[in-house]
Amino acid sequence: MADAAVKFVLDQLSKLIREEYSLLGGIGDDAQDVMNAFDRLTAVLRVADEREEIDPQVKAWVKIVRELAYDAEDVLDEFLFRVGGGQRSGGFYAKINNIYTSVKNLRARRRLAHKLRRIKARVNHISQEQPSLLTTSTHPVHSYNKWWYDCRGDALLLEESDLVGIENPKHFLVSLLLDVDDDLRIHSVVGMGGLGKTTLVKKVYDDVKVINHFQYRVWVTISETFKIEVLLNDVITQLVEQTKQKPTQDFEAMDSNKLKEFIKNILSGQRYIIVLDDIWNINAWMAIKYAFPRQSFGSRIVITTRNSKIGSYTSNETHSGVVYPLEPLSQKDSWTLFCRKAFLGGFCPQHLVDIAKNILKRCDGLPLAIVVIAGVLATKSESIEEWKRFQSCLNIQMESNDGMMNMKNLLSLSYYDLPYYLKYCFLYLSIFPEDVIIEKMRVIRLWIAEGFVMENNQQQENEDVAEDYLNELHHRNLIQIVKNSYDGRIKGFRVHDILREVILSKSIEQNFAIIAIGQNIESSNNFRRLAIHRLNDHILKCTSSKMHLRSLHFFEPLSSSAASSSLSKMFTAKYIPLMVLDLRGAELEEIPDEVFNLFQLKYLSLRRTKLRSVSKSIGRLLNLETLDLKHTYVIELPVELLKLCKLRHLLVYRYTDEWSNPWASMQSFNAPFKIGELLSLQKLCFIQANDTHGIKIVSEIGKLTQLRRLGVTKLRHEDGKEFCLSLEKLTTLCALSLKSASEDDILDIQYPLRRVPHSLQRLYLKGRLERVPQWLSSLVGLTTLRLQWNRLVEDPLPFLQDLPMLAYLDLSKSYEGEGLCFKAKKFSKLKHLLIMDFEALKWIRIEEGALHQLEHIYLDKCKLLEQVPLGIQHLSNLKRIGIRDMDDQLMATLKPNGENYAKISHIPKILISQIIDGERKFFLINR
Repeated sequence: MADAAVKFVLDQLSKLIREEYSLLGGIGDDAQDVMNAFDRLTAVLRVADEREEIDPQVKAWVKIVRELAYDAEDVLDEFLFRVGGGQRSGGFYAKINNIYTSVKNLRARRRLAHKLRRIKARVNHISQEQPSLLTTSTHPVHSYNKWWYDCRGDALLLEESDLVGIENPKHFLVSLLLDVDDDLRIHSVVGMGGLGKTTLVKKVYDDVKVINHFQYRVWVTISETFKIEVLLNDVITQLVEQTKQKPTQDFEAMDSNKLKEFIKNILSGQRYIIVLDDIWNINAWMAIKYAFPRQSFGSRIVITTRNSKIGSYTSNETHSGVVYPLEPLSQKDSWTLFCRKAFLGGFCPQHLVDIAKNILKRCDGLPLAIVVIAGVLATKSESIEEWKRFQSCLNIQMESNDGMMNMKNLLSLSYYDLPYYLKYCFLYLSIFPEDVIIEKMRVIRLWIAEGFVMENNQQQENEDVAEDYLNELHHRNLIQIVKNSYDGRIKGFRVHDILREVILSKSIEQNFAIIAIGQNIESSNNFRRLAIHRLNDHILKCTSSKMHLRSLHFFEPLSSSAASSSLSKMFTAKYIPLMVLDLRGAELEEIPDEVFNLFQLKYLSLRRTKLRSVSKSIGRLLNLETLDLKHTYVIELPVELLKLCKLRHLLVYRYTDEWSNPWASMQSFNAPFKIGELLSLQKLCFIQANDTHGIKIVSEIGKLTQLRRLGVTKLRHEDGKEFCLSLEKLTTLCALSLKSASEDDILDIQYPLRRVPHSLQRLYLKGRLERVPQWLSSLVGLTTLRLQWNRLVEDPLPFLQDLPMLAYLDLSKSYEGEGLCFKAKKFSKLKHLLIMDFEALKWIRIEEGALHQLEHIYLDKCKLLEQVPLGIQHLSNLKRIGIRDMDDQLMATLKPNGENYAKISHIPKILISQIIDGERKFFLINR
């Protein structure tokens, strides 16, 4: 991974030279020389990174390069601290201090210049050694994945009796290929490595119905490295064998265009099936696709790939192409496969059942992992102690057991295929504990703080670039999405346990990060990031010498004394280049003083701590970009916060348990009176709309033109016009949450906007409305809308029904009328509908053709509702209905055999809940 380390430091150098050249002074030329020296290395680093797995000499060279890149990064960080970190102020003593500081800076500049020259000399020296190492290597350039036994080809040889859980996917794909349709179709099977894509498609390819249906059948394995002429010759060889004719031309002498033409001539007018197995990039598809004619004879092309983006791209080239995402094995099939491979008779001894299921859980339905791990366990005795030892040292087994090493290296191919900027981002996920759901925005802010998110030419915000990175990892099937928002956005994800072991191993090997689970850490370990999953006092003692530590995460909640003790032990030096400090969950009531000495800190999380106030010293953290005080007790921030001109994300709010009072369920904060000076802010939640020092906070909000997420509470009637004037200026706003000061206060936001924030996707309005704001109908990008406690006297549906992207609609105590009518051909994208707390509502009508994509409807506390929505039987996509605390007579008719049950019986899941005799009763009816 030296290429990622060098590319990273090159980006940092480039940015420093471009933006801070005036500070560099006499070392500017040295910084440029170091940058040029590293740049000369990048041409061969990719090859070297691949070869380090097969050549110890190359591996040692790559390690030196990586450490050099780390050293250069350290010098840059120290330079910014020594030279760029001084604070200036007026007054005589300040002037004396500035003179003293400038003398110190001159000394620091000389010392750092000397360090840079030494790094440049070392880079030049290692560059001279590099050619001999790479040219004398006995292994071919692209053989890094061949030194271990590549078991991917075995998938073509498996017998049907060796497979589990393949029947349904095979039946689906066979029917897809035999579908009566003369047009060419391109289908793809996608999924992470080891999931069995090749195995499945091979069984489909060899199915007797498929063999009899197609006149020509060709299977081509493409893989990461390929030569188009070799692939085309392979296709021709298979076709010639099927024609049973001797070749009349010398294919070896043909170029790729002639070869494609030859293939096209054979296949023209024929019904064929082509399988392109293991495509890694679009270029492979572009290189071969024109060899296959597209006449309408019912031909099929099937692609297997780890990258769902490639699957979508290829399948979309023909009408009705299908992308089939292969799912992991079910628990039942996983257990069957595991027992079949681990035990001779296929049955697990009773005393091993629990430990076997715990081991199997780590495999998480991945057939490759199940087969390999079960195969290793088959060689062991059936003692609980031996199986427990295996479970506790699975990571060690992946480095020492041949079968486990092969599995690790096969899964590593996806890592090696990543571009350099994604390697760091992917390795970063190794710091999170097993089975943890990783929050999307958390990891995006962490990546940005660490400097992993590179600027691009499209002038995108770093947050957008980081989200693109995350989507790319998803497309490559390297992360598993476990939590989506109602409008389809990723909210939470995880890494497969076995894949996590792979990147954890690489992370430790590269000194990228280390995980502490109660064990001691040697002070000689040159790691850059520390994640403490289980606290041990010895850990804290030996990390105090880690002056190059960039990131520190506590995943185990700390007691107040442990937190103070640990930070005082770790942060004893004057200069610590820490950029990330995550103390979420610690029992802290105040921020430890040591934190305010972390000049380069960009990310500080004190989420879910017992913090009640923030010290004025917060103003010393001039580089802070994220301050996360969510779920703390902080309700006010000091004016010194306004010094943090780089602050992008300010989260200060807490949900309380007072659900009976919607105006007491959210704790927000009093902002400094000139909050509008924080011009870099992108997220500001939740701020109270108070007047301070004669300044209206709602007016200050209008100065924050970079805002993308805004939450405001305690809005008063008199704030409305001023807030709308501010809203006009927030042209990049994506999410807005407004809450009135009390149930009786009116959200006076109906004023016309000269400029509507068309970027707005999510809108939450809690509080009384005199009428629906006219500008709401113009929010063409709105996907999520919550109208709560609005008590409207006019029907809101006509204002909402034509919103083209609306997917989620929550109407809670929002309307005081007797009926709601959803018109035909309206709400075309709506999938989730909640209707709650309507005191006067008697009827709901859904015209045929309305809500045709609705999947979930929830009705709650509409006591006067006389029957289920009229027309609900037209909603063919409805998957779930929830009905709670309605009229008792109506509730009785909804259960099986009730007179209203027939109207909802087509819905797969029906959840009915009501209070009977003082106790809540639930009735879950699955069709």
